[in-house]
Amino acid sequence: MILSGCKNLIDNKSGTKDISQSETEDVHRLDWFKEAKFGMFIHWGPYSQLAGEYKGQRVPVGKNAEWIMKELKIPAQEYRDLAHSFNPVMFNADSIVSLAKRAGMKYIVITAKHHDGFAMYHSEASEYNISDWTPFKRDPLKELSISCKEAGIKFCVYYSHREDWDHPGGYGNDWDYDNDRGPDFYDHQKFDNYLEEKAKPQLRELLTAYGPVGLVWFDRGMYTPEQGLEFVKLVHDLQPSTLINGRVGHYDQEFIGDYQSMSDNGMPAGGIEEYWETPMTLNTTWGFSKYDTLWKSPATVIQRLVEIVSRGGNFLLNIGPKGSGEIPSATVDILNKAGSWIERNGEAIYGTESSPFGELPWGYCTVKENKLYLFIRDWPTDGVLNITGLKNKITMVYPLNERDVKLSVKVNEKNVSIELPDAPPDYPLSVIVLETEGPLEVDPQPVRPGENGKYELTCLNAITHGNAVTRFNRKGGFHISKWKGPEDFAEWIVSADKPGKFRLDISYSAPREWEGMKFEIFIGDKRFERTVSCTGELFEFQEFPVGYAELTSSGNFTVKIRPKDVSDSWLMYLRSLTLIPVENIKSSGWGSD
Repeated sequence: MILSGCKNLIDNKSGTKDISQSETEDVHRLDWFKEAKFGMFIHWGPYSQLAGEYKGQRVPVGKNAEWIMKELKIPAQEYRDLAHSFNPVMFNADSIVSLAKRAGMKYIVITAKHHDGFAMYHSEASEYNISDWTPFKRDPLKELSISCKEAGIKFCVYYSHREDWDHPGGYGNDWDYDNDRGPDFYDHQKFDNYLEEKAKPQLRELLTAYGPVGLVWFDRGMYTPEQGLEFVKLVHDLQPSTLINGRVGHYDQEFIGDYQSMSDNGMPAGGIEEYWETPMTLNTTWGFSKYDTLWKSPATVIQRLVEIVSRGGNFLLNIGPKGSGEIPSATVDILNKAGSWIERNGEAIYGTESSPFGELPWGYCTVKENKLYLFIRDWPTDGVLNITGLKNKITMVYPLNERDVKLSVKVNEKNVSIELPDAPPDYPLSVIVLETEGPLEVDPQPVRPGENGKYELTCLNAITHGNAVTRFNRKGGFHISKWKGPEDFAEWIVSADKPGKFRLDISYSAPREWEGMKFEIFIGDKRFERTVSCTGELFEFQEFPVGYAELTSSGNFTVKIRPKDVSDSWLMYLRSLTLIPVENIKSSGWGSD
């Protein structure tokens, strides 16, 4: 059930997300999510009462305690017997929601069913649920949904749609059942039975019995894109405004959710241009482990939040309640302390846009209308904060929490120098507000030569136009795509420190359907025209030679790539253009242009 050769399993020629129609049905679906920025993830289930240990065997610290059933190959019936005793009498939905609110979190995502197959709500589709299977006899998701509504926090659910170690047709249990032998060799009928008997009915329950659901957080992908799209349709048919994360479909295929899910604890180095979210856990595991005390500090949580928001994403921070339902005291302490800083500086986080400056040596930046919020991580030893590339006239600069304190500013062309107070006014990050006249305008940062004078032109330093955007895929990594015509292009401003001759290479991926499409590359006044070649399976990248270009002087020049003609298909998945000084090439293996 994976791609072979150059065949693309996605039906429409462009391979785009349009087949789910989620972009066109509700263009404002993401509005609340972009405003929220910060959410609480909760991993909680029968595995929590095991706390990382079973029959003297431990799940090592650094591995996921919620995977204990799989890690220790606990038979499904044995795990079911353990779940009978699950009785989280200390669970208190109001306390959890209050903690999230104090931490500055705007949405909560809780595991309705994790990979162990146990439902943490009252499910009619399976008796294997917390209300019917345990002495607890309550529905924690119902209680949490009510508390969230009262507190003005979005209630959201996690649902493991492919992975189910309890059901004979679910994916992942290779110690009790023989149907799971990998994505190429699985029992289609058993898996379809699981989807129809359990996964889809339970998802319908979650979307019809708990009021508005902000988002459904799927996990572990699907065997085929078509299976993922069935879940997309089910969600949007029942609750059209509910968001779907990027793990709903096949990880190696095209993204079909409403926003991108980064890898666990992952983050794009320079941001991407489709909205995204980073999930991170507060220690090293997601479910509770009594052995894992490697807690992240409040300062780390704050810095990670700001780093993610400054790159244009959301931060979903996980907690793991104990089997009793109690929240570990370390979790409470960390979130309370981080929340105190977030409360003081929330204006610079919620509803902001990403930094226009790329990486900053001293910290981070967010934008809201005509305001730049400058988060200073490393306080300059000379007391002067420098910013390069701002084109606007500056009207005012002040510390966020001391608006009456006006800071002195010197402007030399497009270099801004701000005289800071003697000491940081806050910890671990201090926020300075810079107000400008008119909409923000910033010069793009030029690409400078790296090792051996080579220029790496990637999606992380590109300026995109039209429909071309920087994107992410678990298999394909970071790339540029969605371009269909000459108005959709990517360009780079390159800073050459000396004249010279360069060889130009291109790295991209393309399925058979896109083969033969023409594209143009411009380096200064020089133009190259080439055609797209099939590279194999989807997101299998290859590098191709393009030609040679000579720079007759030092200084800045522009590199640009675009489709030559209008098409109903995307041009390619572009990973990079590389300029290599000819003097550093011992043997190119091909002639100059």
